[in-house]
Amino acid sequence: MLTDSRGLDITCANQQALAIYESSLLDLWNYRLRAPKILKTVFEHDPEFPMAHIVRGYILSMLESTVVRPKMLDSVVQARQSLDGSATRERLHADALEGLATGDINHACACWESILVNYPHDLLALKMHHHTSFWTGRSYVIRNTVTGVFDAWDVSIPGYSFVLGMMCFGFEECGDYARAEPYGRRAIDMNGDDLWAIHSVAHVLEMQGRLDDGIALLNRDPEQWADRNPFQGHNWWHLALFALEKGDYDFVLKIYDERVITSNTEFFLDIQNGASLLKRLELQGVNVGTRWDGLTEYAEKQIGDHVLSFTDLHTCLALAAKGKSDVLNQYLNSLHAFAETPNNYSASITKPIIIPMCEGLIAFESGNFELAVERLWPLREQWTAIGGSHAQRDVFTQVLIAAALGAKRYRYAQTLLSQRLTLRPQSFGGWTKYAEVLNALGRKGEAERALLRAQIIQ
Repeated sequence: MLTDSRGLDITCANQQALAIYESSLLDLWNYRLRAPKILKTVFEHDPEFPMAHIVRGYILSMLESTVVRPKMLDSVVQARQSLDGSATRERLHADALEGLATGDINHACACWESILVNYPHDLLALKMHHHTSFWTGRSYVIRNTVTGVFDAWDVSIPGYSFVLGMMCFGFEECGDYARAEPYGRRAIDMNGDDLWAIHSVAHVLEMQGRLDDGIALLNRDPEQWADRNPFQGHNWWHLALFALEKGDYDFVLKIYDERVITSNTEFFLDIQNGASLLKRLELQGVNVGTRWDGLTEYAEKQIGDHVLSFTDLHTCLALAAKGKSDVLNQYLNSLHAFAETPNNYSASITKPIIIPMCEGLIAFESGNFELAVERLWPLREQWTAIGGSHAQRDVFTQVLIAAALGAKRYRYAQTLLSQRLTLRPQSFGGWTKYAEVLNALGRKGEAERALLRAQIIQ
């Protein structure tokens, strides 16, 4: 047994294998494409390296597809074969991976929490917990997990900048923007390669309506991130979001075409980023042309592959955009079947939340605005459970606003827009829609002032 760079005992045959393993982790946390290939070379020096097998399984889990679950379970078996009873921390990692491979992410998070209580320097457990909790929308858990170990960390411990980036995101998702930003800025100063820290600061700026600051942070040379995995596309999505709120729709389309979706990569983030952005554009009256075609083609191939509820909803957005009733019925049937899966977080919220939300999205696309409001309105305060961030979930609020307008339920639309503009006053599209509502309610003077607010932003 050797000791890693953060002082943790690790079952490994030699220092060379350990050095390659830690290098692959660094690449993984910096979202570099080469991380899986680097990890693979570890096995040339130690074929039985338990944590290397576990990380292989963790990387597979990030594809968020049931297709890779047999390989994830194989990694669990390989890891356990070389672990004795004294390797408590590593065994808990194997248990966490098994939870991911069976869809029991609550169990996986419980395993990582057990690790962090006793081994607060286990950055892998912290990052995995952070990533997985994000997909359950548990903002306070995201914050509390990283703050719970923060007193054990300082700049002398390798990986400290990653912890700072997670601190930023945790505080941001809990609405503490003033506390969040300094952690994120320091993380970027220490490690300009950390896409998650950059992403976390972008969230702070988005929630505060600091549109120009957000564009300045993210509008950089694409070659700078050319060696990064598809998560870079999500940061480009954030860049497009800042431009969208300014009403610069031509720039949004340019970013979509050149950086967000450069090819149909068949990766779940492409569905999320692409469907969300196209729908937001359409809600502002922008003609997106044939851009739905690639997304819906991929979405049809994924019917039945349910892992993340957040992806399920964006898959529905893409399918509903094309309006194929037979495909949509097939998709809803697959959700009903998936909802019966035991010990599975996503399955547990599918019947009470995901299916009615999908029915609402489908109704909206078909022009049945009354039914869309009927399905979406009662669930609007439960959307955190679907995972993702406040910024990402906002697309469903925007759909509900448009549905309320379409159904001429102007008081509903007024309530939703008042909520949204109070939190995000820097929104060209928000103020123009608010003006529409106010005009419908006969409040002409207020509508004119709303339009002035929109023009100032643009």
